[in-house]
Amino acid sequence: MGQAVWGADPEFFGPRHAHREARILSRLRRVAPAPGLHLECAAGVGSLSLALAREGRTVVAADTSARSLAVLARRAAAAGAGRRVLPVVADVTRLPFAAGTFASATTAETLEHVAEDGLAALELARVLVGGGWLVGTVPAGPSQWSVWDDWAGHLRRYTRQEMEQLLRSAGLRPEVTVWGWPLLRVYDRVFLMRVNRRRLDHAGGVGDDPTLRAVAGLGRRRLLVALVRSLFALDRLFDGVPCGVALEFAAAKPTPAEPRP
Repeated sequence: MGQAVWGADPEFFGPRHAHREARILSRLRRVAPAPGLHLECAAGVGSLSLALAREGRTVVAADTSARSLAVLARRAAAAGAGRRVLPVVADVTRLPFAAGTFASATTAETLEHVAEDGLAALELARVLVGGGWLVGTVPAGPSQWSVWDDWAGHLRRYTRQEMEQLLRSAGLRPEVTVWGWPLLRVYDRVFLMRVNRRRLDHAGGVGDDPTLRAVAGLGRRRLLVALVRSLFALDRLFDGVPCGVALEFAAAKPTPAEPRP
């Protein structure tokens, strides 16, 4: 069975990925505009870390994969951001940082992979300063479970209420939005589910399958990605509709003077 190299697979360079990261960046700009020390958890090969660095943030890019972080380090150096992106091998459930280290943090499509997601949320909250924000995304709707989740190694999909409870249990004040309807859901059902079914059925790498290789090439065409991403942006008009494909969350850590949720 073919498996994803998480953060390095071609899906992570396509329009869906670009749209998701644009949402995270937009939310982070609103809640945490000051460019303080930032933690990007499960950084993969670093597209979000590099975007954060371009905005003036110093980014600690944490991931369990040394291979992905090596790619990230090369990309950061090539982009002239080597001093603003600091790769660290780390597990989200055991972060090697002192409490109150980071002004903000992001984690995109991560918690659904973690067996102890409650512990991960506690760790992310612990390393934030009081008044700091955590922003991220997870897949929504347990009823939407599909071959994509099997391929990606998901352990769960979340309801909005489950995500709010997870973040509150970590001591954070959450704002959770359902997004990704109708266009993104159509894209997933008509295109991406078929691609991921082929990935599951294909034992080799993406480069060994002509169809998957062609899809990977499309995902690297900037103009095409930008066009499809602009269509996905129309889904913002329907944020909050319960049948969206994903959840976006922003959660604040109370200051010492504020009561915990």
